[in-house]
Amino acid sequence: MIALQMDLFPQATADEIKKTKSLLAEYRKMKVNVAEFEKEGIENLAPKKRMTYNAIAKAVQELERAVRLILDPEVRQIVEMRYIRGERHKVTVIRHSSMHPSTVDRKLQEGIESVANSLKLFEE
Repeated sequence: MIALQMDLFPQATADEIKKTKSLLAEYRKMKVNVAEFEKEGIENLAPKKRMTYNAIAKAVQELERAVRLILDPEVRQIVEMRYIRGERHKVTVIRHSSMHPSTVDRKLQEGIESVANSLKLFEE
């Protein structure tokens, strides 16, 4: 039964978690790029630009979906504030001043791992 659970919910590797953190850090930039491509009109894009648009749009959608799937509402709120809304780390820590800064960091890490696990699940 445990083996079945492991197959249903794969765990991300350390490298996948690092990649996810990088993707989350680039989220706002990717979101702006998608909006710019859409402003130009997707149907008017050259094939190479359309491929780029599709890849970026897919990454944005998957990141948003993975963040929504974070079960702990507090962790989800911290990840959304830091990465989706793009607040600086310092602002995120100050906003959650009821927690020790290391607790905020730990919750950020939990959120990143949850997103990485979800992304791994999406690709299968």
